[in-house]
Amino acid sequence: LSDFKPGSSEAERFPVPRAPFASYTNAITFAQRASFLNDCALVFNARATEGDEYSSGSTFFLPSSMKPRCALEALAQTIFNKHTEGLEGKFDPKNSGAEWWTLVLDNKLTTSNDPPPKKGIDKDDDDSEDEEDDEVGMHFDADYALEEQASGVFLHPRVATITYLSDVGVPTLILDKRSPPPQDVEKSSLNGSITKGWLSHPSFGKHVSFDGRLLHGAPGEFFPSASTPESSKYDDDVPEPQTKKQKVEEKADEEDDALVGKRITFLVNIWLNHSTMDAVILDDDIVKTLTTTWEDPDSNAKSDEAHVPAFQWNTKDIANEDKLTNKVSLTK
Repeated sequence: LSDFKPGSSEAERFPVPRAPFASYTNAITFAQRASFLNDCALVFNARATEGDEYSSGSTFFLPSSMKPRCALEALAQTIFNKHTEGLEGKFDPKNSGAEWWTLVLDNKLTTSNDPPPKKGIDKDDDDSEDEEDDEVGMHFDADYALEEQASGVFLHPRVATITYLSDVGVPTLILDKRSPPPQDVEKSSLNGSITKGWLSHPSFGKHVSFDGRLLHGAPGEFFPSASTPESSKYDDDVPEPQTKKQKVEEKADEEDDALVGKRITFLVNIWLNHSTMDAVILDDDIVKTLTTTWEDPDSNAKSDEAHVPAFQWNTKDIANEDKLTNKVSLTK
């Protein structure tokens, strides 16, 4: 664990999360939507295990000081930077970063939701081939690999985020219930009523963030999957210049049609002064297979009038969150 300790108090050093839950409608638009979704599907199906083989089971990590090599890493870094804006110098960038992963799931009543597929949540290690359709139980995001090696050490991300890249699927339920503290061996703090929570339905381009210590999941049995047709094709997306359209392979558009009806999410956990033990940097061989055209903003591409970024982040100030109006009581 990092011993980087500037400031005089925990609250002073880390005023994040800034809110227990926040939502941002139309936070992101795309110039290369089809290829970006295709890349999400490719990465979802290429999650590292032992050796050189790939299968389901891992998340990825981008250190905050590392330059992105692709559009997916660029989005992960953008989300990290937006949620830590103003904290420069208050955390160790070498030991901080974005844990990220993608989910591309069938739109079924029991569709899995947003948590990373780690040990410690309500899933067996030996899942069936249809694991992406299974409902995920309520759980806490944490560094479970660390917990296995150091009993009683249960670290959570500072902020957990979800960026929805489709309009369908089981909603995310976040409850105002924190993970038990280390001294609560019996986990008695989980008892009692929960009177507050947030239900977030998928909506293309929406971004939500919440306290990384909160209980959350995808209880499809109680909150059925949404099935809004994706017929609009997201007219509000950033238009591609003709030169860029010519560079996007026709195969990407064909595979995008196959993704219609899927629940697609881009997940980022914000870690400060700690990098998760079981998250890995995306393999170079996978990066080479991604199709979204992306240029380092420090390169000469930004001076090219025909160059359009792969995505545009529209939420300039993370403090300008949506005003939530629909409230219901969770008490009986």
